[in-house]
Amino acid sequence: MKAITKLVSIIATIAVSSIFAAKAPVAQNEVKQGPLTVWIMPNGASPQEKLEQRLNLFTKRTGIKARVAVLDWGEAWNRISTTLANGKDAPDVLQLGTTWIPYFAARGEIKALNPWLTSIDSSRFVSVSWNTTHIDSDTTIYSIPWFIDIRSILANKRVLKKHNIQPEDVATFDGFVNATRKIRNSHEVLDDGTKVLAFAFPGKSDWNIPHNFAPWIWSNGGNFIEKDNNGKWKASILTPKTIYGIAKYLGFVLDTLVSTDALQMNTAQIVQHFNAGELAFIVNTSEVIMQTRIDGAKGGLSNTRIGKDSVMALPIPTGTEGSITFIGGSNLAIPAGNDKPEALELLLFLTNDENLNSYTKQIGMLPASKKVLKSWSKDNDYKTLVKMLESGKTYTGIPEWGDIEQILVSMFSAIWDHLEIPALYSEEKIYEILTNYSNEINKRLNYKNQDNLTFAEFRSTWHKALGIKDNENTRHITEQPKPVAEVDSGFSRTPWIFAIAVLLGFIFAFNRRKKR
Repeated sequence: MKAITKLVSIIATIAVSSIFAAKAPVAQNEVKQGPLTVWIMPNGASPQEKLEQRLNLFTKRTGIKARVAVLDWGEAWNRISTTLANGKDAPDVLQLGTTWIPYFAARGEIKALNPWLTSIDSSRFVSVSWNTTHIDSDTTIYSIPWFIDIRSILANKRVLKKHNIQPEDVATFDGFVNATRKIRNSHEVLDDGTKVLAFAFPGKSDWNIPHNFAPWIWSNGGNFIEKDNNGKWKASILTPKTIYGIAKYLGFVLDTLVSTDALQMNTAQIVQHFNAGELAFIVNTSEVIMQTRIDGAKGGLSNTRIGKDSVMALPIPTGTEGSITFIGGSNLAIPAGNDKPEALELLLFLTNDENLNSYTKQIGMLPASKKVLKSWSKDNDYKTLVKMLESGKTYTGIPEWGDIEQILVSMFSAIWDHLEIPALYSEEKIYEILTNYSNEINKRLNYKNQDNLTFAEFRSTWHKALGIKDNENTRHITEQPKPVAEVDSGFSRTPWIFAIAVLLGFIFAFNRRKKR
């Protein structure tokens, strides 16, 4: 009976595949029912215009009309999840962040693409990108890679040249710290009076926070979640290697190499300062590099200060386990209820090598195709990024990841909130925050066993990462800030000057009252 059932299933699959295969070819200029709709997010400058160029080519070749709608990243999740859940007014093809795929796949809301794997040809794609097309440990494919979001160190070439800093000088963590300290201590000032800072990154409530922490954690052997001996997922926040990586990243603030005022900013604001030539280093997406080649009238940065200074991509500084960068990106999928062969035809068109090359060159993100990446390797500004894909890492593809990522945003936001006033810095508070949110992750994963580090174990690892001797007072930052006059910039405030002014005013008023 099982054999008969299996045979029927195989025949059904072949039949469905044959139907789509029969309908797929379209005669030149044969106008079909439409238009098809594609939902995307704002990828690069002029995202709608750039995709429409590709869709016009699709229409010219197939006769199938198609239109694009751009969803803001802030509204995309709610709009897509609501639409896919009720099954009404869904697009024919839609862009999904790579970490979203497992969630919608587990809910049966995006189409399984296994019957068309021959046409898709998984061998075309780099493994780190293809791994995002499905749920972890599952063989059912639900999406096709579109482009890769790889986060590297972006450096201002002019600033590096001015301080004689070579790429090899910042290849290690210690080398990168020394370079940031060198730039900070130079107190360079731009023509308009703005001071050039060495390094900055966004702080609390920014949706990129886990992406920003990940490379420093991964490069030191840590992770956000891991499997126990029984193959069950659990939080790995309070493990020595993860703690070590977190401490290394926090060290930039604790050692005053990054101003606490930057922690009030989001990614867009930090990037604006970098584009204005006010920062030597940031960690960000590769689209900034491409934007420096595009005229300002077309949404580019060629006419800005960073366009003139130029950008260099550098690997994440090596930690104890190497240099491991964050890799995300977006894939294309079809809603589960969509049975139009034209939708599949559009999906295959948008993800063929020609389109991956043309579209990614317009937005500055890396293509997921091995063949296309080979040509990108000839570009001096992108060859470093292509090489980094070999050791890059993506988040674990499980349905719960979306919720876990939000827990991580809250956890790291709480840490940055605590560090806003360095004088109140407490290892006990950091341990408390990490413990509480680690427990929240375990709850989401339905993991009962708690095997967190004790505070003594946490403290030992923390001190090792920050280079603190056990007999030192660690309730304050490890290196006291320089006087305000030395570190003040567009990022910083002057709370102590304000406090002194208030105190002097009070004394003056008191003495005046006594004279009366």
